[in-house]
Amino acid sequence: MGEAISVLKRLPDGVSILIRPIRADDKRMLEDGLRQLSAESVHRRFLTPKSSFSRTELRYLTEVDGRDHVALVVEDPRQPVRRLIAVGRFVRLHDDPEAAEVAIVVADDWHRRGVGSALSERLATQARRRGIRHFTATMAADNVPAHKLMNKLTSQLERRAQGAGAEELVLQLAA
Repeated sequence: MGEAISVLKRLPDGVSILIRPIRADDKRMLEDGLRQLSAESVHRRFLTPKSSFSRTELRYLTEVDGRDHVALVVEDPRQPVRRLIAVGRFVRLHDDPEAAEVAIVVADDWHRRGVGSALSERLATQARRRGIRHFTATMAADNVPAHKLMNKLTSQLERRAQGAGAEELVLQLAA
C-alpha cells in the first residue's frame, strides 16, 4: 500500500520544508496552529468561525488510519521551536471508495510560497497509491487561492454550487 513517509521539499524561494504524516502527539501544535490563523483563513478552511477543537475532533484529526484517512503536516525544519505551517488531509468517501474529500490549510505567513502546492501534490500521490481516483473539496466559492491550487492538480475540474456561497469541486487525479 505504501506508508506515508517524511520528505524534504524545496520551495520556489529556496526554503526547504518537511512534509510528514500527522501523529497523535501533534494535537497541541494543531490547536496552536488554529489559534494563529486569521479569521479569513479559518473561514476558508471551515466555512464558519472556529476558535478551538474538541477532544473528539483532535482525536479524529490526528489519529488517522493512513489508508482511508491520510493527514500530512508541514514544518519548517530550520526553526528551533516546532510549529505546523500547513495541514492537509483526505478522507475516502464511504459510498465511493475511489473518491476522497480533501482539505488543506496553510499558515497565513506562509501563503503564496508554494507550501499548498507541495502539500497537495504529496496528498495526490498518496491518494493514487491507495486507489483514489478523484478528490472532492467543499469550499467558499470566492476562495480563489484554493481554486487555483485544485486546478494545478488536474486538467478536469468540475464545480457544483452548494448554496450559501459554498461550492464543491470534483477533480480527477491524473495517473
